[in-house]
Amino acid sequence: LLGALADRPATHGHAMLIEGVPDAVAAFAARLPEVIRGRRVLLVRHGNTAKAEVDAERELTDHGREQCRRFREAWASSLSGVSSVLASPVKRTAETAALLSEPLGLQVRLVEDLYFVRPWRHEAMKAADRDCGYAPVSEYIQRHPGSHDVAAKTMAAAVAEAGADLPPGDLLLVGHAGYLSFLALEVVDAMASTMPVASKEAWHTAARQAVLDANVGEVCGFEVSGASGARYLPNPEATDFEAAKTNDDFIKSS
Repeated sequence: LLGALADRPATHGHAMLIEGVPDAVAAFAARLPEVIRGRRVLLVRHGNTAKAEVDAERELTDHGREQCRRFREAWASSLSGVSSVLASPVKRTAETAALLSEPLGLQVRLVEDLYFVRPWRHEAMKAADRDCGYAPVSEYIQRHPGSHDVAAKTMAAAVAEAGADLPPGDLLLVGHAGYLSFLALEVVDAMASTMPVASKEAWHTAARQAVLDANVGEVCGFEVSGASGARYLPNPEATDFEAAKTNDDFIKSS
């Protein structure tokens, strides 16, 4: 249902709650604050992959699996409270999610709209991805304002829909570079909306800045907590950003 709603072409006028975003998708996204209320949310990018003919077929390398192991060890305390795991449905994110949650004995729920190769990925979004590549989300916002609004709201709606029946506990989301940061901003905004007015502004500003500044490496991500704000979670295994500048560098040339 959600995918069909997100696939509608963008229009203007009273049918839209947010420009370019179908009203039903915006309505689902508006439920995110209630879904994440009282939870810590961890958002993690998938591990290193080999090249493939088609993006969805990319699989983790041994290095990518080692990155998962190192992250799991480094951030064991943050992961210990996770009770639910949602991931993009492609091989590299599903395996990353499974490896990160393995000690917790949790099953991974695959969510279609956490993957970016979807009909809602319009040409302006693709152009921004090619231009900015692997970069902090602040660069996307500065150089291509509004390019990923549809992506951000669609992913937020997907999490809200999938999270409607989750058990109590923290939430782990596993996704893709760039898009993960846009989703993290949605999580920050949603969490801020549930906070008392007196503490909201300072928390919100600092948490957004933590997301805006980070160039998210392989099996790195964010922890967002109402109690402590947002922080970047680096991997002890550094990402070689020079080896691949954009997602397209992982697609084999025909």
